[in-house]
Amino acid sequence: MNRNPFPSMKKTLSLLLILLPFALGAQPFSYDLFLQTVARENASYLAEKYNVEIAEANLQAARVFNDPELTVSYEDNDDRRLMMGRVFGAELAYTFSLGGVRKARIGVAATEKELSEAALADYFRILREQATLAWGTAWEARERERILRTASETMQRVAAADSVRAALGDIRPSDARESALEAIAQKGAWLEAHAEYLNALADLSLLAGGQPVGDLADEELPEFLIPYGAAELMEVAEANRADLKAAELSHKLSQKNLALVRASRAMELGLALAYAHSSEVRNEIAPAPEFNGISVGVTIPLKFSSLNRGERAAAEASVQQAEHYLHAARQMVRTEVAKAWNAWEAACEVATHYSDEIVGNARSILEGVECSYSHGDASLLELLKAIRTFNDVALSTADAQAAKLDATARLLAALGVE
Repeated sequence: MNRNPFPSMKKTLSLLLILLPFALGAQPFSYDLFLQTVARENASYLAEKYNVEIAEANLQAARVFNDPELTVSYEDNDDRRLMMGRVFGAELAYTFSLGGVRKARIGVAATEKELSEAALADYFRILREQATLAWGTAWEARERERILRTASETMQRVAAADSVRAALGDIRPSDARESALEAIAQKGAWLEAHAEYLNALADLSLLAGGQPVGDLADEELPEFLIPYGAAELMEVAEANRADLKAAELSHKLSQKNLALVRASRAMELGLALAYAHSSEVRNEIAPAPEFNGISVGVTIPLKFSSLNRGERAAAEASVQQAEHYLHAARQMVRTEVAKAWNAWEAACEVATHYSDEIVGNARSILEGVECSYSHGDASLLELLKAIRTFNDVALSTADAQAAKLDATARLLAALGVE
């Protein structure tokens, strides 16, 4: 009878960790499917899209004309006592802006709409970069989990064999206990790596709008081509970076706002057309017949407020500020591209030093040492060294490949291309 409940509890825990994604209804995702899901389901990106709709609605609102004013009046000239009659009147008035305020207002709203579209494109550029980086992190976590699982399975076999050999008297009981302890340690490392992989999948699920991601369907990382040379990087980035376009539109918007301020300070002209009907005046001293009256009026506001140049000065300063922001944005883009290119070249050079062949050699060495250990031709220390060497080589290879993907994703994001 097994009185120690801990081995069965560990088996149950490891089984739950493995089956947890499937219990939640998660399915394997390929990289292409993952990116499509992010573009379609990411909650933050869907919220950002409404900024474009809001800007479109504001543009429609900017096209509206000024409302006319209708005034209806009634006058009673003490008709009940003095019989001086009554007057019924109506007036229609409309104000014209001679500075083109409506046109300037439409220009501001149209530029704001373009700016919203550029900001949305830049948001998706950053989101696509984050999704690729998260995919690389999940892939690396999966490789680490596989590598440590291989080491754990190796030590499990060794510990089981040493238990039999110790019972037969071929090795000392202390050696069998040491093998069992090492097997427990390796399994603990694998369980931690598996939990990290599940957390990485949870991060992918968050980016995918809550769609459960159970596993990575792709065995290898996606490959991206960089069809540009170092000399043309800046030109490509300046032509494709949405945030740089947004900075240019911000500068344009400041100019449009200045034009709107100038237009709002121009002269306005109000026209009014009035009609009045006067009833018969029956007063004995000053009788008058019933008659209709029509009047036309012009209103010219005296815009003394235009003498205050505060609003115009603020708009002019905003134009100068936007020019400096645009210059700073261009400098930032150039710096980001240069740094991303340097990191990408270094990551490619590091990745070339690691290959599947190196991992295969390390695995062959481990299998050979394990076989020798089972025949008593190698020590446990040599076997542990072979396991750690295999782990180090395999993990370094996975790290180098993931680092290359990260550097490639950052370079593509810096260039503003997919």
